[in-house]
Amino acid sequence: MRETLRWIGYLIVTTFVLIALVFTAYRIRGPSRAQRDALALMRKDYRPQQGVNAFPLLWYVEYDVPDDEVAKRYAAEVASAGPEPDADFGSRRAPAATKLTEAEGDPARLCDRTGAGCLAKVRAEPEAMRVALSTYPVIRRRAKAFEATDYYWNDFRADEAASLTAVPTKAQRIWLSTFALEYVDGDRARALADTCVNLAAWRRLHRGTNSLIGSMSAISSADSAMRLFADMLAALPDGETAPDACVQALRPIEVADVDRCAEMAGEFAFNRDRFAESFARPRDAAPSWHERAGTWLAVDVTQWEGWMAEQDARYCEEPPARMLADLPPAAPIVRNTERVECISSVIACMMADIAAPAFENYDERTLDYAAHVRLAATLLWLRETAGAGPLARRLDARPDALVSRNHRAGYDAQSRTLFVDNMHGSRDEPFRLAIADPPDNGR
Repeated sequence: MRETLRWIGYLIVTTFVLIALVFTAYRIRGPSRAQRDALALMRKDYRPQQGVNAFPLLWYVEYDVPDDEVAKRYAAEVASAGPEPDADFGSRRAPAATKLTEAEGDPARLCDRTGAGCLAKVRAEPEAMRVALSTYPVIRRRAKAFEATDYYWNDFRADEAASLTAVPTKAQRIWLSTFALEYVDGDRARALADTCVNLAAWRRLHRGTNSLIGSMSAISSADSAMRLFADMLAALPDGETAPDACVQALRPIEVADVDRCAEMAGEFAFNRDRFAESFARPRDAAPSWHERAGTWLAVDVTQWEGWMAEQDARYCEEPPARMLADLPPAAPIVRNTERVECISSVIACMMADIAAPAFENYDERTLDYAAHVRLAATLLWLRETAGAGPLARRLDARPDALVSRNHRAGYDAQSRTLFVDNMHGSRDEPFRLAIADPPDNGR
């Protein structure tokens, strides 16, 4: 019995020695070469070097700030926020300005945020919409400033929640309602052009953002503009052509439309500033020596950054080319808890694994968005080829640039819509755009 206990003791000691050796080896090594490469990718400056940032305008779109003071006031707010993460993690930052009286109004009479049925709503009660829109003079006017923007960049450090404030849901509803009223009033070419210019702006913002929230907001707003565009195009009399603005807004999908590097780098920076710095410099009362020792043993911030960067970078190395071909990233999620190196920073290792799976949903939504743009562009192509054969046959023969290979698409004669299925299961299935009833009834 005593001999058995002695060998059990040897085994325990040996196990602890091996764990200590592994712990020390990986602490000395730090992030691997692949992780260091990923860190470099996540620390790269993706901010567009030219153009106008839409974030300041959208930050104040519902606030009483003169247009010529927007950029200056925004810069001052960013500076006053300081370099440290906001202590109140769950709160949403609000602009340091007075909200416009018109922004407090009831938006029920406006078009829906999805853009669905917008044109029909205005046609049913044009005067009611005219009265409703008259109560939003400032926000309506700001549509022109928005259309002149080029990208969407959140400058508030470690404050992704700030992007929730700079999501212009009500403003987009006002703008789409304005375009629909233009159409009903008979200025169809202008209404179509304005809708497509709005869509083009959202495409630019989606291509140039450091915010996951901003990226998803751009997709949602682009979808709403596409639905209104489709309704307008379906009602456009024969002989009238869509303006060039629509051709430009619906140009073929490019790598930049599905490249998620900038937004993933923004997410990495958010997590780094929010969590890593809190590990390194706790804001609570000075911890005791054993608390500091426990934190040091369980959390290696440098290694944690390497793990997070390795996961985030998988969405922006080889994937853009795959996503352009309507394919999600092929690389499997790296499970750090299955690696021996996890021993060097157990808590950080588990935290890195918790965040990883959620990002795949964003890939699917981005691919869905690209499929929606292709579907809207298909409407233009079908109108141009009208009379060249049955709609169903022409739809099957559409150019490759209009095809999303892994999305089922088609024509629904009952609802008189083109549709495309979505990959992301939580979204409405499928995405539909109205189309004029073809002479062949879709046969």
